[in-house]
Amino acid sequence: MRWYYPLLPVFSCAFILGCGASSEKTRVEYVETPVTCAADFTTRCADIQSQIDAANLQLTAANQSENIAQRYLAQMQLNELMEIREFYRRGEGNIEAITSRYESLKAVIEDNAPLQVETGYKLSYGSEELAATREVFKDFGELTIDPAEIADGPTTASAKVSPVYKVDDNALPWSAYWYPKRGQELFDGDKSPMKKMDEYFKKNGITVKAQDWEKSHYDAKAAEWEGLCDAWAIASILTFEPKETVRLESIDFTSSDLKAIAIKYFEGYSPKIYGRRYQGSASTDGQIQDLRPEAFHKLVEQVIGVQKKPLIIDEDPGPEIWSKPVFRMSFKYSRDPEYKNAIIVKAYPWMIRQRSAVKDDLTSVAADLAAPLYEYRLFHDPLPQADGRLRVLAGEWIGASINFHPDMVYLPGTPANQNQGNEEVRKNHEEIRKLLIKVGMIVESI
Repeated sequence: MRWYYPLLPVFSCAFILGCGASSEKTRVEYVETPVTCAADFTTRCADIQSQIDAANLQLTAANQSENIAQRYLAQMQLNELMEIREFYRRGEGNIEAITSRYESLKAVIEDNAPLQVETGYKLSYGSEELAATREVFKDFGELTIDPAEIADGPTTASAKVSPVYKVDDNALPWSAYWYPKRGQELFDGDKSPMKKMDEYFKKNGITVKAQDWEKSHYDAKAAEWEGLCDAWAIASILTFEPKETVRLESIDFTSSDLKAIAIKYFEGYSPKIYGRRYQGSASTDGQIQDLRPEAFHKLVEQVIGVQKKPLIIDEDPGPEIWSKPVFRMSFKYSRDPEYKNAIIVKAYPWMIRQRSAVKDDLTSVAADLAAPLYEYRLFHDPLPQADGRLRVLAGEWIGASINFHPDMVYLPGTPANQNQGNEEVRKNHEEIRKLLIKVGMIVESI
C-alpha cells in the first residue's frame, strides 16, 4: 500500500523547484495569510500589536548598538509577543505554554554563564526561522527527548540505544534520471518516453503532443542545475516503482519510460512545505540555520517514525535547491561538553539519490543510497516534564552541517496533479493519470 499525506494548512506560496536552482531562476515567496481576530480577542490583539510595534523599535535600536546581549533579548521579547499574537488570532487565550517556554529559554541562558551572550545569540531566532519552527510544532507537537537515550559524552554514545526510524518496506522511494533541461532524453527519437506516450494515446483516439511540446521548449543553453529532480522526488514517493517492461497497444514501455512519464506528470506539483528557502539575506535566515534542527528532527520522528512515510528534503541550505527523498533515519545523543542543558545529536539519514543516466535497473540501497551525516545541538528545558522526558527549546546546526543540512521539507498530498509544465501533459493530465493507474504505479483505491 502506498502512503499519501493529509494536506495541512500552509503559508500561501509560489515556487518553482529544480535541481540546484539559482536565486535568479527559482523563487519561494511566503505570504502570511491575514487572519482576523475572533470577536472576543479584538482588544487583546490591538494591545499585543502595540507591544509588538514598540518591541520592533527596541530591536531596531538594539541592532544599531554593539551590545549583543541587548540584541538577543530584544529579539526574544519580539518573538514571544508575536507568538502570543498568533494565539489570539486563532482565538486561543491560554498563553501559558508560550510564556513558560520563554522563561525556560531565559533559564538556559542564565545557566550557561560565562557563555550567556553566546547562548542567548543561539536561542534568539529571526522571525521567519521562528515561524517555520513553530509551524512544525503546531502541526506535529513539541519535540521531547528521552534522557535514557543520551550518553554522557561522544565516546560513550555508541553504547546507548538510539532511535531508528524507517518507512515500511513497500514505501521505499525509487531512483531515476533527473532529466536536465539541456538533455533530450525525454523526447529525442521514436523510442523516447514522450513519443511512446503520444503514440499510446493516439491509438486510443486521444491527441497528445507532449513530444512536440518538449522539442519546442528545448534549451541547449539551460543551466547545468535545471532539471526535474523535484518532480522525480515527488513521483518516487507517490507512485510504485515499475518492475518490468509493460506492453500496451503494441508499445513497450520500459521501467525508465514509465518513470519518465510519472516525473512529467508530477512536474509542478505543490507539496506542503516546512521551512523557508534561504534567499541569501537575513530576512529569510541570516545564519543559514533554517530549517532549524529541532523542527527537522520532529518531522522525521512523526513522518518517518510514526507514519512510516518518506519525506523529501532540499538538502542545500543555500539558495540552490536539491531535492531527495529520505526513508530512514537513526540518531545518537550525547551530553554537550560545552553548554549546559544541551545535547549533541548525530543524525544518519538514508536517502535515495537521482541517477546520472537513464537506466532500467530496479532501485537498490547498494547502488542508489546517499547517506550523509548531520550534526546539531539541541537546548532543552532545565526541568524534565512529568513523564521524565526533556522538552527541546531550541537548536542549531553545528560543524560541517552549518553549510550542509536540510533547508526545507516537502510532504506530498494526494497522487494527483493539474499544474504540469508541459501544456500537453497538463491538458491531458487525467488520461495520463489513468495510464499510471493501468500500469500499477498509482493505486486508484487510495
